[in-house]
Amino acid sequence: MARAVLVCLVILGLIGQVRASDTPTETGISGTYECEGQNPDGAMYAGIVEIVKHRDTYLVRWTMQDDSQVVGIGILSGSMLSVSYFGGTPALVVYTIAENGKLEGKWTAGGANGQVFTETLTKTQEGAPPKPAKPTKRDAPPRSRITV
Repeated sequence: MARAVLVCLVILGLIGQVRASDTPTETGISGTYECEGQNPDGAMYAGIVEIVKHRDTYLVRWTMQDDSQVVGIGILSGSMLSVSYFGGTPALVVYTIAENGKLEGKWTAGGANGQVFTETLTKTQEGAPPKPAKPTKRDAPPRSRITV
């Protein structure tokens, strides 16, 4: 419970630091993305991420190479999308929307010893089925996320 409250406080703190005038077109971030990131053990992972706007929030679903899925909820503020999810422990990812349309993320989770990791989302072509690259280590588990 305390971790969930901490995650919420971090999200609120990040949102408060962004000016509302920096908001990109909100429909621009909805869509399907190829995901590449780094696990705490240094191994790379890949998957597909779907982002859907729902009223004033964003629903985010990660589908990893092993078909496990994790869902989260996010808030767009300025050029930042903050998403809270539960991947076995409370977790948070904050994406900065780059000029090229990529979402450059930094994430952490409970049990990560205060470390921050990276993840990049690249929007797929509309209508083209996304095909994520294989992680560099086949035996590396996907990032700390809960299977749904």
